[in-house]
Amino acid sequence: TAPWYSFLNTDDPIIIALVNIIRALAILLVALILARFAKYWIVRLFSRSHFNLNLATLIGNLAQITIVTVGVIYSLRFGFGLDWTGLLTLLGAAGLAISLSMQDLLKNVIAGIYILMEQPFRIGDSISVKEVTGTVQGIELRTTLLWTEDNMQVVVPNNVILTEILTNRSASDLQRRTVIITLRKCNLAEDSMQINRVVRNVPNVAASPAPTTALVEAQAASTRLRVQFWVPTAELLAATSHVVEGLQAQFPEAIVTVV
Repeated sequence: TAPWYSFLNTDDPIIIALVNIIRALAILLVALILARFAKYWIVRLFSRSHFNLNLATLIGNLAQITIVTVGVIYSLRFGFGLDWTGLLTLLGAAGLAISLSMQDLLKNVIAGIYILMEQPFRIGDSISVKEVTGTVQGIELRTTLLWTEDNMQVVVPNNVILTEILTNRSASDLQRRTVIITLRKCNLAEDSMQINRVVRNVPNVAASPAPTTALVEAQAASTRLRVQFWVPTAELLAATSHVVEGLQAQFPEAIVTVV
């Protein structure tokens, strides 16, 4: 009895083509799996070594691209029996076609490489771009992942980040906070001095830039003032809470809100 794989020893062009396709897909699948694991372990290894996380991600992305490219080449070589001259010609034509048809994708990939090399921000920084503010969760080949204060993930194309005006809120250790205080009776000059004094006396509020108080709206029954101050990022919530408590203690009938 002939073994079950005896059908492989055939001259049938259809079976030969199917076997070649399966072989090529298997090689490509292995390359994709290896590329994914290679990127994961490279980033993890460098992170444990306290290496710059942006550069670790860049190395991981380049390793992923390299492995996938090699996988494509070998899938064509051993799957369809193309020689190296034919492969180079095919890859050149395919590269030209891809570059023309996928310009936006290539722009995002190149922008991602520039971002990882120039490091306008790092993973973990808080940034703002095109009306979106969030913490950088990851920098991928095509996109940058942001995590907002509303616990939502925002996917931003790398080319947008590279070409738009971007604010890195983590570049400085200080962040500005704004509080609105509504007073029933107000002497603008005197109350502003008292408000600034209360804010300055709160621990961890920066002396420079100094706290400021400005008029927002004055009505017959009430006056709204905007209070702004700067605090270290690590003390943001605690210092803001102490400012609200201090203003509420100084002006018991006032309404104090954080904006």
